[in-house]
Amino acid sequence: MKKITLYFDGNKTPQSTSCTFVIIDEAGKQTEETIKLPNETTVPEAEYNGLINGLSAFKSTEDVELDIYGDSQLIVKQVTGEYECKKAELRILRSQVRNLLNKFAKYQITWVPRGQNKAK
Repeated sequence: MKKITLYFDGNKTPQSTSCTFVIIDEAGKQTEETIKLPNETTVPEAEYNGLINGLSAFKSTEDVELDIYGDSQLIVKQVTGEYECKKAELRILRSQVRNLLNKFAKYQITWVPRGQNKAK
């Protein structure tokens, strides 16, 4: 089983909105991608998009044990079910995340402080 680490983040400034994910494989090889999003995207939607794009980047998932880290307590706790997801837009994104997570052999999602998130 391959043990892989995924970091995700979403960013919104007056100039642009984007999401980023970083994947680190067992050998320490790091892949990073930033995706520009529509400016009307909210910060939580950008965070979810970072996670969705990171999870979608995997070609094969059956033999992957995934450790996921994000600095959005809201997203981490909504995905784990600790927080209720009230907004319809976020429920749709959370469902996409959960559907993608079900394809992995094993996963764990953890909140980390912003300074420890490798996705910026």
